[in-house]
Amino acid sequence: MNFPRIAFTILFSLSLLAITGVSAADDKVSAATRTMAEIMISLHHYPSDADKDKLKMLAAEASTSNHEKVIAQALLNLKHKPADADKPKLQAITKDAAAPAAVKSLASILLSLNHQPTDADTAELQRITK
Repeated sequence: MNFPRIAFTILFSLSLLAITGVSAADDKVSAATRTMAEIMISLHHYPSDADKDKLKMLAAEASTSNHEKVIAQALLNLKHKPADADKPKLQAITKDAAAPAAVKSLASILLSLNHQPTDADTAELQRITK
């Protein structure tokens, strides 16, 4: 066997990951989160009818997390900015240590949304979709 070669390859790969700051958790963006980020990128004042249909499907899926369901509902209720009833729920997501970073970003962007995402928000949403 080539144990030294395999060990070197593994150690080299781990060191590259440590240097670049990439972790396995960074790759764990769910399809629901990705879809909502895509919807938010093209958002102008409120979601389109086609986007609302996608959001309703996401909210009904068993694989969608509770946090994602809250965000989907807040997007469905969006009219230029988030509804007052949705704001405390979104704030709770941003403070939840167990929530994935991408989900926290969606909630934070949605909380500060006024008609459409800012350029910085759009850049963050594009990062989530990759």
